[in-house]
Amino acid sequence: MVKLEWVLLVFFVLHLTSGCKPDTLTHSVETEAYLADYESPSHSKWGFLDKTGALAIKPDYDEVNLFSEGFAAVNQKGKWGYIDFTGNVTIPLALKSAWAFHEHRARIKPFDRTDCYIHNSGVILSSGTWSAAGDFSEGLALVSVGTTFGYIDTTGNIVIPPVYSRGQNFHRGLAVIELEEKSGVINTTGEKIIPAQFDRISIHAKEGIILCNDVKTAIAFDLAGKELAKLENTTMIDTDGKLISIFKEDIPSFYDLKTRKMRPSERFTNLVYLSEHRWAGKHEQGYYLLDEEGKKITNIAYSQINNFKDGIAVYGKDQGWGYIDLIGKELSGNEFKLAWDYKEGLARAAFEQGIAFIDRQQKIAFYPTPGTLDMRDFSEGLAPVEISR
Repeated sequence: MVKLEWVLLVFFVLHLTSGCKPDTLTHSVETEAYLADYESPSHSKWGFLDKTGALAIKPDYDEVNLFSEGFAAVNQKGKWGYIDFTGNVTIPLALKSAWAFHEHRARIKPFDRTDCYIHNSGVILSSGTWSAAGDFSEGLALVSVGTTFGYIDTTGNIVIPPVYSRGQNFHRGLAVIELEEKSGVINTTGEKIIPAQFDRISIHAKEGIILCNDVKTAIAFDLAGKELAKLENTTMIDTDGKLISIFKEDIPSFYDLKTRKMRPSERFTNLVYLSEHRWAGKHEQGYYLLDEEGKKITNIAYSQINNFKDGIAVYGKDQGWGYIDLIGKELSGNEFKLAWDYKEGLARAAFEQGIAFIDRQQKIAFYPTPGTLDMRDFSEGLAPVEISR
């Protein structure tokens, strides 16, 4: 039977943060040495910006992660904890490591204990049986029991036995697992949807397709495990739900799921799905933007094209970076030193003078706070910022 340890936030605070020298009561010699060796950055600290460019949370931290479900993991003097949108500490900074919240729970690594989970209320879910290994998704989380992996529910009970050598998070009710160096797919009840007999499996949940490859055979299934296509001596690479990019005899091409036939295409060396019904075809000159039929939209070659997000993608050309729309229109010219994808309507871009956020018209949204050294993407309305001291 799984032994659970449920600790209220008040108890957590009192035992990990109270007293004159609380660490000496709970920390091992190894932990004390770890904290003694930890060196906080002397030249900068991290905080958070809002979308006006104002400092929403003061730069008091050695390191921070993005906000997720209203909380961000932060590190101060080698100890991790969580803050909310106002900057208030909601879970004390007393952890060795901390990850993002998913479904109200985050994976954490306390000092001197195995990895476990914490609810956003501060209640800890742990066990002497298993160790946390993945995020919660669809009510389940991957855990390790010795050298094998299984899944627990939100109460900490093992509901899918730890018989696998590896596992992934669930998406649309499915997860890839590995058994004896072969991959398969299970559902949230542990039922085998696809037997563990393939070398590589990728679930394209949004497109409703599962691509499976072994040495000689490639098979495409729908999310219910129904076979859609089977090709010999072929490797399936990517899909938009209608076309599958494949390699056959080292030559890439498209397979049409509707007609069940190969679709003629130009002699590219690779075909990559960019989301939003756009593909990239790699040629010796670079990447060409392709439409949903796999045909060139323009004759412009790029050194790189990122995935589309809300109709805009980053491209690289002539040692510069810019943005392109779904019809192949270059929105900015390759005027940036480096460019990142849009998140929540804003994107980071590097200029001669440094990094700034730009809006969807590729104009500077706001000027960085004086002393800014680095910034990360926006998440839930706030973006991490590194400020010199």
